Amino acid sequence: MPYQKGYSVLPNLTKLGDEPIFQRDTQYDRYIEEKHKAVQHQPCFLEHEMSADIYEPIVEFIVSRTDWVSASTFESVAMQLQEDVAILRIRDSRDWLAACHICFPSDWRPEEKIGRPLREIHAPIPGMNLETSHKLATTMVHHGPFVRWVWSPVYEPTRINYHPRTSKSHFDPANPCLHLKLERQVTHGFPDLGAALFIMRQQILPPEQIDFPALYKALSEMTPEEKIYKGVTNELLDWMRKQEETATGAD
Repeated sequence: MPYQKGYSVLPNLTKLGDEPIFQRDTQYDRYIEEKHKAVQHQPCFLEHEMSADIYEPIVEFIVSRTDWVSASTFESVAMQLQEDVAILRIRDSRDWLAACHICFPSDWRPEEKIGRPLREIHAPIPGMNLETSHKLATTMVHHGPFVRWVWSPVYEPTRINYHPRTSKSHFDPANPCLHLKLERQVTHGFPDLGAALFIMRQQILPPEQIDFPALYKALSEMTPEEKIYKGVTNELLDWMRKQEETATGAD
């Protein structure tokens, strides 16, 4: 699990290998249902400086990598995927978020990021090296495909949509409920288009699937700014430490 290596904001791009880019599992119907709910309450499909000559080959690529998605518009295809998708473009010395269909953002607003460069998109994240943002965008377009993981502790067992329009639960020591939200991020470049497809797949890990000692270590080693950003409180860390002490004592 990615959290077992600690928390990091480094790109940590790894070649994807033989793993499928898109996946469909037993939660597929639920995710599609949640997408239909999301589009009713928040902006999901957004675009900036896009054209058919960019959309069409990317839509064809998505359809060619799945056996359950039918060819149509980028917006329609995105509604058939369990993942969220976005398109990053580069041209001359610019990079920008050119299109996205994101129903399950992790505490950020896609409507505030569309048209912006990676430097501005990543600016709120503590510890990010913003000076290399354009180089990262160029790597995404011209190399790969890559996979990386991001993760966050969450305190609701079934929620997958963390758009800020809806308030989220915080850790409650009186009623502890700790889950882990994993986000698998895949990038596939289209050098001839000057674009990259960015694919985000969400998964919620229940407590019984979490390595508590490894997670506690990763959370406790965060900087104060990172803890605030990820919603990691002293109450959470104290509770996790007591759980580990109890488990160790029982052994």
